[in-house]
Parts: sequence; structure tokens; C-alpha cells
Amino acid sequence: MTISEHGVITYAYGASYYIEMAKSLARSLRLHSPNILRAIVTDSQNDRELFELFDYVINCRKEYGSNVIQKLHLYDYSPFKRTLYIDSDCIAVRDINFIFDAFKGRSFSVTGDIYLQAGDKDTFMDVDYILNRFALKKLPKFNGGLYYFEQTNTAKAVFETAIEFSRDWKKLGISEFRGDGPNDERLIAIAMMLHNQNLFQDNGNMMRTPIGLRGSLDVDVITGKSTFQKYNKVVSPALVHFACVWAEHPVYYREVSKLKDLNKSTASQVKPGIFSVIKYKFGYQIALLSYIAKRVPKNPKYFQARITRFLRQLPEQIQTKYSI
Repeated sequence: MTISEHGVITYAYGASYYIEMAKSLARSLRLHSPNILRAIVTDSQNDRELFELFDYVINCRKEYGSNVIQKLHLYDYSPFKRTLYIDSDCIAVRDINFIFDAFKGRSFSVTGDIYLQAGDKDTFMDVDYILNRFALKKLPKFNGGLYYFEQTNTAKAVFETAIEFSRDWKKLGISEFRGDGPNDERLIAIAMMLHNQNLFQDNGNMMRTPIGLRGSLDVDVITGKSTFQKYNKVVSPALVHFACVWAEHPVYYREVSKLKDLNKSTASQVKPGIFSVIKYKFGYQIALLSYIAKRVPKNPKYFQARITRFLRQLPEQIQTKYSI
């Protein structure tokens, strides 16, 4: 495999749902950062569109494992000297070259500003046990939707250590993730500290999820708009990570539709079959209903207010193609 100077790599294997997400990510990168090479690790080697959207289409090695364990093998997969891994459920809303500039010279890093210390609680591991077992004072807490690494011995060691821990994750007291093995973020966090790699504080400019959203999700992939309040902080990420249920959010569907419409030949190709036609014509409405069905039970008062607001704005939405 030819080694290029730097580029982006993502994963998409298994369900076609993930393949389509990766295509949307690639379209957004092609729009805003056309000079950055794109690579994908996938089991869909017969999908011609992937070869059009990505510079490298790499066969997924099933022997590495399933679920997020595959992410622990990024060092072996990457065809780049400097690599930015991005989850496939992200969308770039502006140029991301500044991320490579900011990370340059770091062997391995992720964005974030939170470190767990003695007495802190975490969903997927016993913080005190891990700190004591490895004689650590802190553990980084971050979203693994973005990893940066260079071809160095240190970066390689971080991944190798995480892989080693993944073989005995239950003995480390790490909880199962999505019913299929350990959470990659916790394994990487331990490995980072053991190899003296720290978080990079990006002030919310690189990648953020809408998890913890307060107010509206103001995103426009065409104009480069991306501003929303996450918990108590307003962020403006170049990469909006529609993690978990947020991939069902109508804003994600709307932005994906915009990216498809940029290529008229692709946008006009509707797969045969009544259900495909329905999804193509009414995808926004389906996404909204699906999102509501999943989120309302968790926060009924919030969504009652949001639906009331939505209904009041409905006449304006009918007149404006991409409004919500």
C-alpha cells in the first residue's frame, strides 16, 4: 500500500446504514476539504460509489474483531503518515485542514478537556480500580469519534497496549459496549496515560456531538454553519458528530440530503421499490418521527415543548425546503 503524507480514515462495515453514513461523511469532506485524501475500511468492496468517494478502499479484516474493537487496529489499517480517524456518523461543515495543523507533532491525541480522577464515576469502568492498578493519577475522558496519530513508535505502542487490554477487558472491570465487547475509548484512555499522551483542548472547534444539547441545533453543511449549546458551553465544531440517536435526528437527514443534492446524478437515482420511494420522498418526516419515538420517553416535557414549536412553524417549513 502506498503511504501518503496525511489523510482521513473511517470505518463502515456490516449494515448498509453505516455505508451510507460513510458516503455522507466523504461528500462533506470532498466539499470542504477536497485536498485531503480519504480512506475507508469496509467489507463492501463491490460498492462502486465508495471507490468514487474514497481514495483508498481497504478491506476490513474480520479477524481483528467486531464492533469498536476494529478501531484499535487503526495504526495497521492507515495508509497515511499522519492520520485523522473520523467516525462515519460525522459530517464536516467546513475545512478541516486546521485540525492537522493543530495536531502536527503529536504522536497520538484526541480532543477533550476532562480528566477523571480518584472518586469520579464512569459508565464503562471503575475509575478508582484502574487508577490504582496502573498507578495513574488521572484518566482522559473523551468521545472516540475522532483520533489523531502519526507513524511513530509511541502511537504504535498506544494501539498495541489497547489491543492487549482488549483481550482481558473483563478482568479490568470494563463494561460491555452495545452487547459486543469493550468500549474502545476506555482502553485507549488507559493506553494514552501509560504512554504519556494527553488530551488536546480544541475549545469546541474540531468535533463535538449534540449530546447534552441545550436549545436548537444550528447546522448547515453548505454554508458552513455549526453552532449549538452543549451543556453549558456554546461550541462551533467543524465536524458535527451525530452519535447514537442523533443519527435519527431530522437535522442529520436534512444535511445528508443537501450533500446528495450537490450531485444531481446521484440525487436523482431512487432505488426501485415502494419503500425506497417513500423514504426518498418523505425521509425528513420519517426521520423526525423516528427521532421523537426514541427520545420522547426519556424527556417528555422537553419534547412536548419542541413539538409545539414545530407545529407553530409548520406553515413556514412547507414553504422552505430545508427549514426545520
